Amino acid sequence: MSQTIRIGNAQAFWGDRTAAAMEMLTREPELDFLTLDYLAEVSMSILAYQRQRDPQAGYARDFVDLVKSLVPYWSAGGRCRLIANAGGLNPIGCAEACRRVLEAAGCPPLRIGIVSGDDVLDLVRSAALENQSNEFRNLESGESLGEAATRLVTANAYLGARPIVNALAEGAEIVITGRVADPSLVVAACQHDFGWTDAEFDRLAGATVAGHLIECGTQVTGGISTDWLNVPDPAHIGFPIVEVSDDGSCVVTKPNGSGGCVTPWTVKEQLVYEIGDPANYLSPDVTVSFSSLRVEAIGLDRVRVSGALGKPPPPQYKVSATVRDGYRAAGTLLIVGRDATEKATRCGEMVLQRVREAGHDLRERVIECLGSPGNCIGMPHSAPPVDRASFHEVVLRVAVESESRDAVECFTREMMPLITGGPQGTTGYAEGRPRIHPVIRYWPCLIDRNAILPNVEPMGTTETTPRSTSMAGSNVIETQGIIEECATPDMLPPDQFSSSIGTAVKADNGPLASQLHDIALARSGDKGTSANLGVLARSPDDWDFLKQWLTAERVWEFLKPRGCDTVERFELDNLQALNFVVRGILRQPLRSDAQGKALGQMLLEMPLPADQKRRITRREDRGK
Repeated sequence: MSQTIRIGNAQAFWGDRTAAAMEMLTREPELDFLTLDYLAEVSMSILAYQRQRDPQAGYARDFVDLVKSLVPYWSAGGRCRLIANAGGLNPIGCAEACRRVLEAAGCPPLRIGIVSGDDVLDLVRSAALENQSNEFRNLESGESLGEAATRLVTANAYLGARPIVNALAEGAEIVITGRVADPSLVVAACQHDFGWTDAEFDRLAGATVAGHLIECGTQVTGGISTDWLNVPDPAHIGFPIVEVSDDGSCVVTKPNGSGGCVTPWTVKEQLVYEIGDPANYLSPDVTVSFSSLRVEAIGLDRVRVSGALGKPPPPQYKVSATVRDGYRAAGTLLIVGRDATEKATRCGEMVLQRVREAGHDLRERVIECLGSPGNCIGMPHSAPPVDRASFHEVVLRVAVESESRDAVECFTREMMPLITGGPQGTTGYAEGRPRIHPVIRYWPCLIDRNAILPNVEPMGTTETTPRSTSMAGSNVIETQGIIEECATPDMLPPDQFSSSIGTAVKADNGPLASQLHDIALARSGDKGTSANLGVLARSPDDWDFLKQWLTAERVWEFLKPRGCDTVERFELDNLQALNFVVRGILRQPLRSDAQGKALGQMLLEMPLPADQKRRITRREDRGK
């Protein structure tokens, strides 16, 4: 049994860099596992439409190209095992496509494990149509699925690590799954190698944290960090590696010689990304508390994370379902010249007026003036006021949604006439009329674990006799124990390991702190119609003020123009961090920032009170 295993991740989403896997294994050929995450919440619906056109489709074809690129690695004797959720709606089809390219390339024999059983579309649809009103209610709105069941496109349960562990136990060198919780890819590797049971909750919690840290790829090595301009060599940013120990703790690092950086700040920003209640982070394997995590730099680009605590997982699996709900389209034009924002706003209103006068109803509509100081990423153009005469270039974006395709098509026909009928300086129309797309609405719900029967099927790249093993959802073992509080460590790394990403260097003559950005870092993302917004103090000296001043009420007041319902705040004293769950702010799906990725940067522009406008500690500029 290993004492430490090294797990890399080289894919954060469907569309990430296909070359990253071979680049990582070229630099780090002795990795034990490589995880690849392809499935966002809307990915399954895209795959469903692809499968409607081609019954052999329904999986991430990019993964097949990635597997083919690794043939030289395996031919040279490389033994790193792959775990990927690239199977989507058709894991067997994905495995067969991989087998074909491996055999055609003359790759040495490999065993492929196929995990399925997550597709619950027929079960959800039939139960809802039988008027089981308490089944499959929307977790956000409480709405019953009801007649919407006839418009279901996909419904997939988030499986956990156990079926992947079984596939690895059968000798699989490549494991291809459908919908599996992202951190479970890492949890499975750890359970297999360390031999953990399903009841070792603290260890499972630590592996879940490790999986959460690397599931988004380069987000933990400097990607989308608040201080991204200080990230060294971002053109060659390295994908992350976690070195997980048998106790569940891990060290986050990256391949030798790659760009980017791993510091306590890049790690903490990813820790607070899309976590909801940090004391109850839910996964199909375990319920995790982040409240006792310790983060410390132990070397250059090496950060240790420990102290995760676990409890039994929820008794139900989360289901990610999608529902057809009409049509949408969006068009953009560049408006250049004096009073550009005012002109762009009038253009958008004129287009919508013509659609109304044609007798069409638009269920949702949005006018955005991107680039205007008063209209940052969809902020209503009425607030805050700006000097319109001084701003000379904006991108007009108008988006609409309707149950009627004719209404949306009318909109697309009214957008382009602005080229000759709009203000002088209107350009950017090379793409022609906007395209019409189906609206796919996300429907999160729950399903009893006992209703799911995961399936593991082996496949070889040479002739084998296929056999299947099925298993019911593993029983949850209840345990009780005393949780000891962990002392809060000094979160700043030693001077010799300091990086520009949030690391303070003593100085007394810096500029005045005037905005939240000067004393905090932030990261944000979506959870359905709500957003998670994590805020981290840059210095321990600012934590007490930040915790007292940045209340849920202040955040709500600041984001109110964007349309949020409520804000709930969670404190993480151990990380000197706050997490805000901003409910309802992503209910308008037509905005440019439909996933709330820009909310953190918007919040950092909050002005500080006058008595906090003190000198900022200067920061070292590594890599500049």
